[in-house]
Amino acid sequence: MSYFISFIYGTTLFYVYRFFPFLSIFISLILILLMSFLKFRKQTGYHIFIIAIIAVSGFYYAKMRYVPQLSPSNIAGETIQLQGIVTSDVQETTMFNADYSGFSYRIKVKSPENLKEIRLISNEPLQKGKPKSQRFFGAERDKVYDIKAQIPKDAYSLNPGVAYSLLTGYAIEVKEIGSNQTGFFERLRMRLDGFMKGNLSPESASFLMSIITGERSLISKNTRDAFNATGLAHILSISGTHFGLLWLVLFNFFRFFVKILPHNVLVRLTLYITPSQIAAVLSIPFMIAYLGISDMSIPSIRAFIMITLFLFSLLIYRKGFWLNTLLFAAIVIILIQPDSILDLSFQLSFIAVLCIGLVAEQKDRTAAERQALDARRLSLGARRMVRYCSSALKISLAASIGTAPLVAYYFHYVSLISPITNLMITPFIGFIILPLSILSSFVFLISGVFPLSRFIGVITNFVLDVIKHIAQWNFVDIKIPAFPFILLIMFYIGVLVYVIVKMQNRQIGSPKSRRLFGTGMAEILPIAIPIGIAIVPIVFYTGIKLLEPSGISITYLDVGQGDSAVVELPDKKTIVIDTGRKGFQTGEFLKYRGIKNVEAIILSHGQSDHAGGIRRLLRDFKVREVWDNSRLIYPEDFFDYINETTIHRKLQRGDIIEGEGYKITVLHPYDGFYTMHSTGNEENNDCIVLRIQGYRNSFLFTGDIEEEAEEDLLYLGEYLKSNVMKVPHHGSRSSASEMFFKAVSPEIAVISVGRKNTYGHPHVETLDMLFDARVYRTDVDGAIGIHESSDGRIRVKTWRDFQFVEAKTLSDELMNVKRLFWVW
Repeated sequence: MSYFISFIYGTTLFYVYRFFPFLSIFISLILILLMSFLKFRKQTGYHIFIIAIIAVSGFYYAKMRYVPQLSPSNIAGETIQLQGIVTSDVQETTMFNADYSGFSYRIKVKSPENLKEIRLISNEPLQKGKPKSQRFFGAERDKVYDIKAQIPKDAYSLNPGVAYSLLTGYAIEVKEIGSNQTGFFERLRMRLDGFMKGNLSPESASFLMSIITGERSLISKNTRDAFNATGLAHILSISGTHFGLLWLVLFNFFRFFVKILPHNVLVRLTLYITPSQIAAVLSIPFMIAYLGISDMSIPSIRAFIMITLFLFSLLIYRKGFWLNTLLFAAIVIILIQPDSILDLSFQLSFIAVLCIGLVAEQKDRTAAERQALDARRLSLGARRMVRYCSSALKISLAASIGTAPLVAYYFHYVSLISPITNLMITPFIGFIILPLSILSSFVFLISGVFPLSRFIGVITNFVLDVIKHIAQWNFVDIKIPAFPFILLIMFYIGVLVYVIVKMQNRQIGSPKSRRLFGTGMAEILPIAIPIGIAIVPIVFYTGIKLLEPSGISITYLDVGQGDSAVVELPDKKTIVIDTGRKGFQTGEFLKYRGIKNVEAIILSHGQSDHAGGIRRLLRDFKVREVWDNSRLIYPEDFFDYINETTIHRKLQRGDIIEGEGYKITVLHPYDGFYTMHSTGNEENNDCIVLRIQGYRNSFLFTGDIEEEAEEDLLYLGEYLKSNVMKVPHHGSRSSASEMFFKAVSPEIAVISVGRKNTYGHPHVETLDMLFDARVYRTDVDGAIGIHESSDGRIRVKTWRDFQFVEAKTLSDELMNVKRLFWVW
């Protein structure tokens, strides 16, 4: 076991070393000293030396296999050549400009090596029979293609809360060059996917495809959100849950079948092999077949390795080495792909199994629990039911608690009912829907007939309806604001310390512990120390955040060539000013901040680069009010997204909204304002302009106003003066009025603008007029945050300030250490 751990440690160390070289060396030396002092697992110096050598081997193996991934910033706006395989079905999607729909396809990239996956988009559903450059989208998924793709200039954004974003590009030219080596299994998956899409309802088909073939691209957002809220998201990705439950059904079925064989046959068989061994042997081919038709993801491979080793242990009469099996599965995956250790699915999968294993190896009940059950004089069946429910609940709680910090850190929510839903719904899916679906799939692949399809479709729809109904309850989950990465590290250090304590058996029976700490403390310390390491920092941080003085926080998001800002006010209300084209970046940032309720969305005007994301935000968040300039013409379906409680307010000059520590004043437009010159900029000049007055500073939002509106605003005099200004119209020269900028006289100017945009924004003339101000640009700095504290001090931060960089010097590493404690 120690050898497995040392190799995994060495591999992990390589990726950590890039950012924390001195700290990595220091920690490694401390661990060597600790092992020497404690005589880790009573090993000699020779064994400690071997462990160190294995760790170094893991480090250099990861280094040898390391390929730096292609950064989107290096290829944005460029045409690239690649080879890849289609791995998903066609999906309708919103194009980059969000004004019309297109069709997207997910591609697994074979070369270049520094690009793993890409999503390609076409403006029509291309099929076979079209020109050769278009056959790609209708061809079978087991073919390899040469692809020329155009990467958009704004194919990525630099915002807090966007943990992962798949690179997207337009397909220009595609040419078939050969077959994929795993084409046999891919063809089987395509047959199954095609049948389910053609014969089942869209919801049940997408769900069954996700748990049988691993095709998750067709799962609707509503279904995905429902599974997330109820803590059942792991079911949508083939993992240990699926393999484990399928194996349990197969193993017990085959063992039961063997035991009901004629007596003389059973006696002959059991002379050489037990019923459990026969069941293990018969189960293995089915597990291999399931792995073949699945997506062969990291959780799938890990689960398959673990179950195969467990079945092998039954054959050789060896049990109870689950931790070795888990570590061996990790080693195999790391050998295949070392950077899998950075993959979130790898981390969630192994942490869940580790926590389940730690709980499962405990005794089912304490002596007190047994006495309590006996005292109730429960029947044998009732005792078994209580024992099953107790064990299942403990296991479900262990997996939920163990993975909750990772889920909270990356997805910013925690399901409160996960243990209950996993106790009730997961067995139903695992023991009924999953085995019936997989058995029917095997029959279909052999005979062309899919038995029980109607029955499976009915019970699948029923389960999905139940999950969606539960997800609508108000208390199913809580939103978690972003927190520093150091808290995540401390939590899992606590878990690791607990595992080490278990391995070392430093429990209540240790005479040395009793002598040093006394009997009571010796019992408490092995549990108290890990809990203290894991929980105390979280409690301390939470206390600090609750006692933190209120202030105004404004984040100008990187939404490309568009505008969107999130304003967090001292009274804990949140206002969104413009949404960008899609609303995706704004929505992800709100989730990152743990925000579920939005007080108001303000639309400066109706152009898509400012208001295109309104539907998404209204759908995903509870929005109390929508404010506009009363001159917007909404599409027919817009009000379908506004519920009965949402207030639609029309703003004009002179409107004031006040709260504790702030005042929002509307400066433009007003009923009597109309553009005198028809230049095509009427909508820009009708933009809402508002000023937020904080404790001592003011913030001006100008939308896309141009010279005519700026001239009209000059009459407001001192009311226009502001400390921070969002520069009008992305820094266009048509909005660069020197008199207007002098009237505002900003200390800080923020320009929301797209990288390499075709308009040339921001124009040099605009930048020259802002020479007295500190200028921040979303195309250069990413998201820009400005916080005014209750004492009137202003602090500015940018997305780049929070990004870890490869440490070339000690100062680089010290900055990375500080970033462990920072949060937006």
